[in-house]
Amino acid sequence: MSRLARCSVAAIVMILVAGMGVGTAAAAPPSNDTEAGAIAIGSLPFTHSMDTVGATADGPGFCSSRASVFYTLTPPTTSRVQVDLIGSEYDTTLGVYTRTAGGSVQRITCNDDRFGLASGVRFRAEAGLKYFLMVSDCCGGGSGGGPLVLTAAKVTNVELEYAIQVTGGSTDPVSGLTTLTGITTCNERSAVYREATLRQLREGIFIARAFFSFFATCTPDSPVEWSLELDTDTGIAFGLGPALLRNWYESAWDGWRDYTYTYDVPDVTITLQ
Repeated sequence: MSRLARCSVAAIVMILVAGMGVGTAAAAPPSNDTEAGAIAIGSLPFTHSMDTVGATADGPGFCSSRASVFYTLTPPTTSRVQVDLIGSEYDTTLGVYTRTAGGSVQRITCNDDRFGLASGVRFRAEAGLKYFLMVSDCCGGGSGGGPLVLTAAKVTNVELEYAIQVTGGSTDPVSGLTTLTGITTCNERSAVYREATLRQLREGIFIARAFFSFFATCTPDSPVEWSLELDTDTGIAFGLGPALLRNWYESAWDGWRDYTYTYDVPDVTITLQ
């Protein structure tokens, strides 16, 4: 091989090696990436937040095991337990299982999308029995995973109560876009939904109007603030002053027993600032 050829090959190798070092390093797997590193759930209620990006595929295959992380629950007394992933920011699945003395998997339950994209399960937890909770990425792209919030609590039989409040509104005088703000409250972990139309009379004739739907998850004793950006669908922009919030209907559900569907939601007049 000529000296020129040898130099050319060496240059190509150096470029390839350098290129291998370019790029973003993969995220390290979280500590509970495997069943052996599962995080133990203590007394109930229990909440834990983490980022699961970097988690690998592990665990039994009866529920998705993609980008999975693990928790364990060993209740001191027999009770019905709810575990949900409300507040997580990616499409999750949630599997629950036990293992026999010989190590075989005994499936308890599996769920996907009980609260929107957030999963949730209820099951009878026997005193002293060790349960494994497997949280996985259902269908995401890239490395999988994301911000996770897991909550475990004993099931209560209270009747679901909730409220969706509109606390104010503002309009951008340049773009004409309007932002509504509000708060949701509830006494049970749930999901809430409302459909409505914002209307505004302009110069006694023209109407600015925007239809919208609102979905949110709700946690007890923790008011959740929300905001929506609206644009007119009539070509007439919203302006400062009073506007009518015409509520069509709303609903709320706890994912299992309680479900409400209400048509007679009172209309509300708000002042756009």
